[in-house]
Amino acid sequence: MNASIINKPNVKSGVLDELARELPAIIAEVMEVPGGNVALLKKEQISLEFSQASPRDVGSDIRIMVFAKSIDPRTSTESNLAKEMLEKVIALITRSGEECSVDIRLYYMEIATAEHTPGI
Repeated sequence: MNASIINKPNVKSGVLDELARELPAIIAEVMEVPGGNVALLKKEQISLEFSQASPRDVGSDIRIMVFAKSIDPRTSTESNLAKEMLEKVIALITRSGEECSVDIRLYYMEIATAEHTPGI
């Protein structure tokens, strides 16, 4: 599972450090649903990608996009999962003493991967 975090320049590095530390656990906790092995999720399985928004970008200070495998228990409750994730992220940011606007979007898709590592 992948998550992309896009932040405006005004977001302090302490907030980004907290997101890097805690967001995988938040996503794993929220996105794990009944449904067999494909629905089980550990924080180590979540890849984060951070990037800074262009000065011309409008919208939230922090934009989080989560890309997850499409399975029925997740897709049937997608709005609830996004809201639950947002509440936990806002609580995390508030604990750091900062205030930021946050936008979370869940994208469900069929995922296929292939990988090659030379020498293995």
